[in-house]
Amino acid sequence: MSERELESKITEGLKLTHKRLVEQHRRDNQPLIFSENGVVQFVDPNTVQI
Repeated sequence: MSERELESKITEGLKLTHKRLVEQHRRDNQPLIFSENGVVQFVDPNTVQI
């Protein structure tokens, strides 16, 4: 497997994981939580583009 093919598969996997995560949080009506510059951020999953 070439480096380009591996990068493509990793990118595809990350996109799929992102989509599933956002969909799960929408179903459960839970905010997405992440840290940005040491500050915890809460994001409404309905505003995130899939």
